[in-house]
Amino acid sequence: MPIGRFEQPVRELLRLALVAVAYWLAARLSLNLALVHGQVTPIWPPTGIALVAFLLIGRRAWPAVAIAAFAVNLPIGPSTLGAAIIAGGNTVAPLVSAELLRRVGFRVELDRLQDAITIIVIGALGTMAISATIGSSVLALSGTIPGTEFWPTWAVWWTGDAMGVLLVAPFLLSLLARPSGLVLTWRRRLELAGLLYGTAIVAYLLFQNQLDLEYLVLPVIMLAAWRFGLRGVAPAALIASGVAIWSAMHGAGPFAGQTLFQKMITLQVFNVSMALASFLFASFVETRQGKDEMSRLYESERLAGEAKTRFLHLAAHELRTPITVLTGYLSMLSDGTLGAAPQGWQKSLEILTGKAAELNRIVSDLLQASRIEANALPRNLSEMDLRTVVRDASDRARPRADLLGAEIATGITNEPLSVEADGSQLGRILDNLINNGLTYCVRPPRLSINVSGEGGRAVVRVEDNGVGIPEDERERVFERFHRTNEPAFHNVAGTGLGLYISRQLAEGHGGSLVIESSTPDRGTVFALSLPIAVATSAQARAVAIDSSKAFAQLVAPIEGLTLPARSRPG
Repeated sequence: MPIGRFEQPVRELLRLALVAVAYWLAARLSLNLALVHGQVTPIWPPTGIALVAFLLIGRRAWPAVAIAAFAVNLPIGPSTLGAAIIAGGNTVAPLVSAELLRRVGFRVELDRLQDAITIIVIGALGTMAISATIGSSVLALSGTIPGTEFWPTWAVWWTGDAMGVLLVAPFLLSLLARPSGLVLTWRRRLELAGLLYGTAIVAYLLFQNQLDLEYLVLPVIMLAAWRFGLRGVAPAALIASGVAIWSAMHGAGPFAGQTLFQKMITLQVFNVSMALASFLFASFVETRQGKDEMSRLYESERLAGEAKTRFLHLAAHELRTPITVLTGYLSMLSDGTLGAAPQGWQKSLEILTGKAAELNRIVSDLLQASRIEANALPRNLSEMDLRTVVRDASDRARPRADLLGAEIATGITNEPLSVEADGSQLGRILDNLINNGLTYCVRPPRLSINVSGEGGRAVVRVEDNGVGIPEDERERVFERFHRTNEPAFHNVAGTGLGLYISRQLAEGHGGSLVIESSTPDRGTVFALSLPIAVATSAQARAVAIDSSKAFAQLVAPIEGLTLPARSRPG
């Protein structure tokens, strides 16, 4: 049997075993901080480990978490059954938390403010009530704690699990869920180590006096977030909270002379503040860095696009003259202006003339695209009947259609459809649509061109029986230089600018060009929509008539007025 067949299961088993061992070790260490019945602590790191395991590995991590939790609770639980139930609560709470976080779109990179809010509200404060309720109920029902101690025990259990999520989970995610490209140099590692060491020193000094200055550690937390994001602020917050827990156990600083309940309140308020601050600082920094990176990428893309546009415009403009000269000389050679060409040249001259015309079309497309992007495309607008533009485009396509054995049918409304447009640009749009329909077809092409007026707009629909366009490609075909991936059409000449230019020209006229429908192997319907100029003209005539009537009503009293004769001196 091949060894590779067992490689994946063995690797998965080792990963689950690592989760179980990490959970058990963290639990044994944190039990030294237990405040209630030797098993309820102010911070429970195993919950953070379990949540990270469910987020990164998935639901299949539950056996490792459940077994480790049972192994931890069995020696200290009220009974075997009670330990099993408590272990079940310790497993269900982080599992539910991970599932809810996935449903709201939580990202393990914690690089958005909404991720910080969701892990605080859902991951820690909300779902950890499950384990607290199950564990406290088992202790109360078994008689381990008196009924009057249920809610204090519940509060300590809940805050311990919540702190495990808020402090431990971000730290682990900063180590395990960071992109591999974010590698710290030795200099940056030394800086981070010094910053964490400084955090420990500052926190220790602040907790060694009773001046209630412990929150002055926040500027150090902010510095860690600013310099290293989540990777720096998560361990810094964990260190500060660890110093606070140690101080609470020894009654140092602000914890001196406090009762257990008072210590719990002071400690948990500090820990929650550190967790919230670290999340918010890290999310703010990550969001700001992400926006800056997007701005840089956008600016780079814009500059690259402008450079490419200038290059294409320059190249196309410089090619225009030699192509024109080449075309002219080929024409003179073909028609005998330069003398009769040898009989063997005729075929070659026809091929060269065709390729020169093809090259001229490519250069024309490049020039048109660059002018559109530079917003420098001239338009000679005039009012015209769209039906005439469609008929002319159909007539221009007939010679090629006859060569291909294609059928072009037109359905044109009887009513005039006046549009204010550049006739040559509208013609180019229709030429592109018709030529595409004649080109991208594996059987004798059949085109239908219909013109109609719909709700104050003139609509031209060009329907073909070609190969169709997949749904995920229907917007991409209007992008610059986009070409079809169909193997049958790889040899079709062109720049991939035709539909891009057509849509830009349509939008420049206040209209639109869209794919109305497309069915694979059955064809596509393109719809060109333009505003009707008649509505504007009629509105202008109506305004003029109304103005004339108003003027007539104004001067009517004046026309009926008789002025007195002016007296002259005798």
